[in-house]
Amino acid sequence: MDKLIFKVSEILQSQIGNSEVYSFDVPLELENIEKSGNITGKVEIMRIEDGLNVIARDIEMTSNSKCTKCLKDFHPKVKVKFAERQFMIEKPLKVEDENDLYLINKKNYTIDATEMVRQEIILHFSIISVCSTGCKGLCPYCGKNKNLAKCTCSELDEADFEENKPLMALKEFFNKK
Repeated sequence: MDKLIFKVSEILQSQIGNSEVYSFDVPLELENIEKSGNITGKVEIMRIEDGLNVIARDIEMTSNSKCTKCLKDFHPKVKVKFAERQFMIEKPLKVEDENDLYLINKKNYTIDATEMVRQEIILHFSIISVCSTGCKGLCPYCGKNKNLAKCTCSELDEADFEENKPLMALKEFFNKK
């Protein structure tokens, strides 16, 4: 499945305030997101005056990531507790941001919650992706993974590495100011 689509014809004909709850466990492919396994969660769709209020809860996904310290592949879970959007029947006269506008497909009376879920998952990714809080990373001199083996670089004199420090000129530039 490449979309998270819900039929809403019945709820659109119901009274304001009526709602339906759906669970999903789908192999959803999301643009610019590498994942392993399915995306799971719940969606509550409630009838409101101008359309539908859609609440997504307990969305979970396992992503494919690379540690920024040691470059090891790992699979962190991304969890979204709560997300809410309004899907409108008609496009409003005044729209502040077209990217925040969600419309009901009136040809087949469906809503596509894929983009809503994708945006929320992206917002809940870790800013700095590390395999563990104790990750030691790579040695800046020899490149060895310090989690797997101890290197002897730290025992050597820093002067031995002066010519191998590509950012030294930048450090000196800022120290002059």
